[in-house]
Amino acid sequence: MRFAIAFAGLLVSATLASANDPFEGNPRGRLTVRLELFGSHRVDMPNGVEWAAIDAKRRMAVEFDVVDVGNGGLPIVSAKPAGSELSPQMEGLKARIDACGGDQACLARTMMEFAAAGNGGNVFQQMTGQQPGRFRNLAGDRAGTCAKGSLTVADTLSGVYIPPPEAARPYRFSRNGSRTLPVADERITDRLCGIEMTVDKAANTMSLRLPVSLPVGITLGVEAFTDEKAVSLVEGEQFLTLYDQPSGSPGAWSGSAEIRSVGSASHNSGQVSAVLHGRLEWHLTID
Repeated sequence: MRFAIAFAGLLVSATLASANDPFEGNPRGRLTVRLELFGSHRVDMPNGVEWAAIDAKRRMAVEFDVVDVGNGGLPIVSAKPAGSELSPQMEGLKARIDACGGDQACLARTMMEFAAAGNGGNVFQQMTGQQPGRFRNLAGDRAGTCAKGSLTVADTLSGVYIPPPEAARPYRFSRNGSRTLPVADERITDRLCGIEMTVDKAANTMSLRLPVSLPVGITLGVEAFTDEKAVSLVEGEQFLTLYDQPSGSPGAWSGSAEIRSVGSASHNSGQVSAVLHGRLEWHLTID
């Protein structure tokens, strides 16, 4: 719909890239996130002998530096596209715009007539679905360290495999590792800084886009027959996204959510994969 201009995320990205600290003077704060994920699965192979199982545990305990990026009339994290809900007046305007097709004179005349009729204030805000002052939009503070804390992997891998020409052999080994933040790797820092959060002050809810596709170096137990050096905290998803979660009281925003499914953890080149689930706890403090 060319009528509804969903530009909030683009505006943030462009502004972030425009200066060393494009949000100097804006409110800043800290978002503390504790994420616990679990998953287990077993796959029996067609030969009736081999099988593989994974029992995965993943943890994120991170404090993110965040900055208010403004644009408080539109949420940067939302389950609904910007401008998806229109008033009857705006639905009428949309119908007239659609009827104009590509006729620029018709479009200009339609907009002038709508503005002259005084249909409810700022036309641009209505066209984009803005509600000024309703939202607090926060993103990773790239002017600071962005994130500090830890990522942890603690998996148990087991099964039976046949290493030709030998006979079937059972195995069970650990796959453990951790990453301490911040890191010098700019690619990982850039992913972490991709965190985004919207607090809806009218509904008293929170929506969050949390980066989870983050590499963690690991050490394998003595019986390991694989040779991976690192795994992703969560496979198959770039972000864990939550919408419209209760956000506590204004000025002391906090909450928790049950995570029913977010990506997976796998073993032996994807031979067995477990869907991850768990719990997220968060707390936001604005300076």
